[in-house]
Amino acid sequence: MTHLRYLLAGPIRLDTRDERLWRDGKPVRLGGKAFGLLRVLMETPATLVTKDELFDRVWPGVTVSESVLATAVKEVRQAIGDDARPPRVIETVYGRGYRFLPAVEQSDEAPEPLPIAPKPQRSVPAQEETIATPAPARNARQGVWRWIALGALLLIGAAALLVLRPWGVLRPSDEIVVGAAAKSIAVLPFDDLSPKRDQGWFAEGLTEEILNSLARIPDLRVASRTTSAGLKRSGATVQEAADALGVAHILEGSVRRSGGRVRVTAQLIRASDGYHLWSQNFDRAERDVISIQEDTAFAIASALKTVMDPAKLRAMVEAGTRSVDAYQEYLRGLAYDQRHLDLGEIETARRANAAYERARTLDPNFAAAHWKAAQNWFGRATRVDSQAGVLEGTDAERLAGYMTRVDAAIANSKDPADTLKYRAARASMQLRFREALRLLTAYLEQRPRDIDGWQELTDVSAYAGDRAATGRAAERIHALSIENGNPLSRAITASVMALQFDKAAERAREQLKLRPDNALIQYQAHRAFLWAGSIDEARRILPRVVAGKLPEDNRLMAEMRQACAEGRRGDAEALRRRIDALTDPSINPRWLAAMLIGDHARADALLRPLDTPERLSTLMQFMIYPMFDARRFPQLSARLVADGVTPIRPVPEPFACD
Repeated sequence: MTHLRYLLAGPIRLDTRDERLWRDGKPVRLGGKAFGLLRVLMETPATLVTKDELFDRVWPGVTVSESVLATAVKEVRQAIGDDARPPRVIETVYGRGYRFLPAVEQSDEAPEPLPIAPKPQRSVPAQEETIATPAPARNARQGVWRWIALGALLLIGAAALLVLRPWGVLRPSDEIVVGAAAKSIAVLPFDDLSPKRDQGWFAEGLTEEILNSLARIPDLRVASRTTSAGLKRSGATVQEAADALGVAHILEGSVRRSGGRVRVTAQLIRASDGYHLWSQNFDRAERDVISIQEDTAFAIASALKTVMDPAKLRAMVEAGTRSVDAYQEYLRGLAYDQRHLDLGEIETARRANAAYERARTLDPNFAAAHWKAAQNWFGRATRVDSQAGVLEGTDAERLAGYMTRVDAAIANSKDPADTLKYRAARASMQLRFREALRLLTAYLEQRPRDIDGWQELTDVSAYAGDRAATGRAAERIHALSIENGNPLSRAITASVMALQFDKAAERAREQLKLRPDNALIQYQAHRAFLWAGSIDEARRILPRVVAGKLPEDNRLMAEMRQACAEGRRGDAEALRRRIDALTDPSINPRWLAAMLIGDHARADALLRPLDTPERLSTLMQFMIYPMFDARRFPQLSARLVADGVTPIRPVPEPFACD
């Protein structure tokens, strides 16, 4: 059964798309599995939902106890103002399951404008309360009577609300915060305290690996590493960092490496009062460095009482290798990867790839290293950074290198969920798009907060011709990245791919407010504004794109798009000639320029050499563009039909020079 976006029951409003809850018009923070539980119950009102059904739908692939379910139900009841004795909303059917009692309406439109969830406010400690200066006696007496009158009015109002609203009244606060919000954390970059301060890469990689381990825990929200690092550099206090990131806990630490030993100090801090929930000094030989990351992630997840049972949790946070040398090269690769994302330097991407290659060579059973190494072998033909870290060789040679590494990741994976992701990548490169979409969807059901997985889904769903799935991926990427404080431009791109042009522009505006100087967001926002028909808005942001640090072909493409949108064909032709004259332009910008100017014969001629069995995995990457027509390429079209995929009818750029 297809459900609409909003589920409405009395004062309860559930937005299933953005995963938000309102009660009496007030936003209520209810994240993680508690939200999923309420959604399942509201989708089947007045119907018994058994415990087994709830476990299957809310905790797929995870073994949890009935106490976890009971805790989630308690969190939901607290959020919606219900009580188990007697229940007005959620009824317990003892020994069997739960039933949502009120009638539920569904709608794709919000019944009335809903407020944006405000930033949680800290409660003011008693000692910080302001004490008023005593007034003269007459004013004091007037104040007493004024307070008595106000109190009477409040009591009358409260009594009326209790009579008229049987589900209880909201507390006088801007937002209700329930227990699920407590399971959130930011990992601040570990400090390098080594004598020569030359182990920064090790500290960065260890930080990244701990963060990645924690991010895989289903009911733990982990803040963006990029934003956390920025706050650390700014000198923010623990409380300031937690407030900015919207998390309840902060992990900070340091690394000292010398004389064949590694000393790591880590501490988990509750932001509300600065209390140290857990701290540990790891002083170990270098050969034992792997266990530090594992023990740290395990201890944190246990301290925050996540839903994972200890055995499964311990297995999930394992690094995947027993080779210290391989693990250190893997950490080095993670550090370089992050620098590439932060700075955009192509050299850092190449160094990351070299580190991953060394890691997989040192330990051929290291699945994560094989997977990371695969990324630089194939799949960048249509990306903004299409030249970053791409290895030499023909398409067939690079595809063979990619598949060798993905196969090695599959063969050595010890995590069933990760295996789904690896298999999806393999199926996609084999042009089995429907199978790839099925596998990746199953992976995201188990890892719903994996932004990288949602980004992969944008491409796979485009290949499979499922624009609705592309739209869902765009929505999740935007929501999760905004929540993490690190908006990703891929959400804007995916919105355009899904033909959701107004949403693309809306998301671009929101991301620009948060990251006005981010070059990728500027570039994708400019294109989104043109797709949405906001030519003036695109013109205003163009100077920032042109002055940015993106590759020259991307900056020229942005200027060319604006020229076409404004009817300046002569300028657009000149810009196209400059793109074609670049020393080593990839096919992508030249094809985009030909399509934009209306030279479809030239555009087809550029891609036609890719329409051969051994090069289809490169050609398929152009299917992300709305204006790409797979029907013009017989080999690709035949493979799509054989896979049961109907080629999507192209949508021309409304701002093109045609």
